[in-house]
Amino acid sequence: MKTVTEQEYRVSERVVLRPGVKFRAGGGPYYRMPDGTRVSLAAAGPFTFHAYHRRGKAGWIEATDKHGCFAPLHVAGRRRRVTPSLVPRPYVVRSTVRRKKDG
Repeated sequence: MKTVTEQEYRVSERVVLRPGVKFRAGGGPYYRMPDGTRVSLAAAGPFTFHAYHRRGKAGWIEATDKHGCFAPLHVAGRRRRVTPSLVPRPYVVRSTVRRKKDG
């Protein structure tokens, strides 16, 4: 299957992520402990958008996190579970980060 790379990702009718735009995302994978508690494995935002990739129904955002580390954010399609305790929940883009006005 061919991977398609796009330079923008449409979040909603009005919001489009383009390279360099900072945004916040929620969700992400977590690990379920034997006692039922959840341990988040999600990357820490705010993120900086670089590109959007899709292969079939799966889609992910290539971004960097608040520390400047590479962070692939799975946003569409299904992923298989490596282990029953790992829940591969997709990320949801919540909002863009606006610049503060001088004044």
